[in-house]
Amino acid sequence: MKIAMLGVKAVPAIGGIARYVEELGSRLVERGHEVTVYCRPHYMDEGNGQYRGMRRVVTRGLRGKHLDALTHTLTAGLHAARHDYDILHVHGCGPGALAPLLRVAGRAKIILTIHGLDWQRKKWGKAASWLMYQGALMSARRAHRIVAVGEHIRQFYCEQLGTTVAVVPTGINLPQLPGPQQIRQLGLESGKYLFCAARFVPEKGLHHLVDAFRRLDTDKKLVIAGDWAYEDAYVKRLLASRNERILFPGYLTGRLLAELYTHCHIYVQPSLLEGLSIAVLEALSHGCCVLASDIPANLEALGPCGYTFTSDDPNSLHEKLEWLLAHPKEVADQFQQARLYVAQERNWDKTTDEYEALYQEVLGEPVPADSAIQERGRTAAAKQPTI
Repeated sequence: MKIAMLGVKAVPAIGGIARYVEELGSRLVERGHEVTVYCRPHYMDEGNGQYRGMRRVVTRGLRGKHLDALTHTLTAGLHAARHDYDILHVHGCGPGALAPLLRVAGRAKIILTIHGLDWQRKKWGKAASWLMYQGALMSARRAHRIVAVGEHIRQFYCEQLGTTVAVVPTGINLPQLPGPQQIRQLGLESGKYLFCAARFVPEKGLHHLVDAFRRLDTDKKLVIAGDWAYEDAYVKRLLASRNERILFPGYLTGRLLAELYTHCHIYVQPSLLEGLSIAVLEALSHGCCVLASDIPANLEALGPCGYTFTSDDPNSLHEKLEWLLAHPKEVADQFQQARLYVAQERNWDKTTDEYEALYQEVLGEPVPADSAIQERGRTAAAKQPTI
């Protein structure tokens, strides 16, 4: 089977969608499929070539927060239409607006994975949000199959757009837990800091976390790791709060990031809007006690684990942080529960199983009768969220 992935920055690259494509695509390659990922040049350290068995093809688009994803998907789609792919797998509702064109331009089946309701993000103005919503309508009508990363997204599409959507749970790897070595370079000790990993955009709620932390009577530090595409007023406001207790080490990967997850006292996810947070799943995979806002996406990612506070309410966040800091046993008890949940319910191999069955289904190939994607597809219209 020949599969092309569109709508992603690059592999590897910053961001949850890039990580999603990397994990899914590399496993599809291991199963004997040919996978091509269309990448944007400004997110690549090097040119075309393979990465984890996936072929990378670079096409260009117009840079800028409003046009980057859409125009790059257009050039990638035009390139893909000239090649003999079986599946064009598009990621994101913005790039998905091109589903009608992709369907007309070639014979490949169009699979659209929705990672979030992007038009609700605060960075978009009214015109851009309206265009993205219209793109969601078009993609819903013209893609051969639509997949949501969470039940709350499936429910929205079913209720608002009147279409059937399958849910494929996002996987996560269960990592080895490193000792506290590199965090010492940041002046940190195991168990002596709170941690959050997120982009510096308003919908991540980092301003609420900083405000709530400042009011805590604690000797612990706060570490927020993440990046920003544009140093706007919001980013400058956050960076202005930097001091010896509030650290912004930037975008991190590898061992240092794993150490920060492993040795934090509490992982905090204050999001106002999410698709399905891979950062929350990463935290759980490292055995973290997670405190997250009570938006549907976070509730779904947490499963039976963690604690929540009222979204967009810094007072609620402050109160829950105070309670957790005063109850270290409850924090420690989360370790085994979180790791067990990830191992049993959030597995990339299971995610790949479901996509492989979905690809076979749309291509008219035999699919096992007990396939999870088959069952999800049959029951999607009637299923209610269980969060």
